[in-house]
Amino acid sequence: QKIAPMSLIFLTMNNLSTSIFLLMGLLSSLVGGWGGLNQTQTRKIMAYSSIAHLGWMATISSIMTNILIMNLLIYLITTTSVFLSLIISKSKTIQDTTSTWTLSPTLTIIMLLS
Repeated sequence: QKIAPMSLIFLTMNNLSTSIFLLMGLLSSLVGGWGGLNQTQTRKIMAYSSIAHLGWMATISSIMTNILIMNLLIYLITTTSVFLSLIISKSKTIQDTTSTWTLSPTLTIIMLLS
């Protein structure tokens, strides 16, 4: 989900003004944040989180490219750990994640930290 938008951001970064990138990042962060507030399904929460993080990355791209790449790598690592934790615990909703403490306290802590 991030490779294609990030390549578009890299290609257009020099052609668009900083204010357009900041506005695009702000709007994407707002839509992702507000959209994810009332969700109970973890897939929808992760989708809105992806939209919000894309906004943050667009904002960062206007500042410094090296920080953008570092942010993308950190995002990919944390998202992968969250998805693997959800797959292992077979959780589909927030209510399902409340029962993972009895299955594996370590997995629950990893999900919390990620």
